[in-house]
Amino acid sequence: MELKLTIDRGNTTMKGGVWDTSKRLLGSEVFPPELSAGEAASALLRTYGSGCEAFASAAYCTVVGSRRSDDLLSLRGKAQRVINVDASTPMPMQILYATPATLGADRLAAALGAIDLAGSNTPLLVADIGTAATFDFVAPGAVYAGGNIAPGIGMRLKALHSYTAALPEPETDGPIPAWGKSTDEALRSGAFRGMAAELEYYHRMAGPVAQAVLTGGGAEYILKNKLLSFDSLYDPHLVLRGLNSIIDYNENR
Repeated sequence: MELKLTIDRGNTTMKGGVWDTSKRLLGSEVFPPELSAGEAASALLRTYGSGCEAFASAAYCTVVGSRRSDDLLSLRGKAQRVINVDASTPMPMQILYATPATLGADRLAAALGAIDLAGSNTPLLVADIGTAATFDFVAPGAVYAGGNIAPGIGMRLKALHSYTAALPEPETDGPIPAWGKSTDEALRSGAFRGMAAELEYYHRMAGPVAQAVLTGGGAEYILKNKLLSFDSLYDPHLVLRGLNSIIDYNENR
């Protein structure tokens, strides 16, 4: 049985997923940042490997450049082939970006994951609300047309606490009423409802027929609290899904 490994190292955690040849996600886990990609691969192989000694293929991306070399070295022997994903990696999407070398591979993978979910015939708003919030536009025909970056929920709350004399840093998990009745509620509601307003704006910018595809913990909480007026797709594994698409594309070229 051939299995594929996808690894996404973010700012605060590392996520890994195991896929079969029919594009089915067999399982995923979130790992602490101190682990190497190879250690994550070994853990996933033990849990989902069904006796396999190594993965047939792997795709790896990271926003933490200082960890890339060690992570790739640690993946030796864990997969027969490892794709180090960046903007120069062959993928089924045209990239219209003035500085592709600075474009996060996780954003590209999320866009490809959205195409995998929603198809390439309609405009896509792809939003990942994590440590940072990214809003990317994919034009029909699988064309990555650009996007914007903003602070995520936790970063907004931390900045308000750090750069003011008296504001606390509330937990992100809690009530988000329309009008806060305490300072904690006011901060949390301002962060989440402000983010929801940004999503509404970018959805309008993407056009009336655009499909929104969301990922990230902040997006999940916004959807849970029904803060958006438009329908959307949500996939917590969107980046891993896109990395799997990159594996399939390169194996079938």
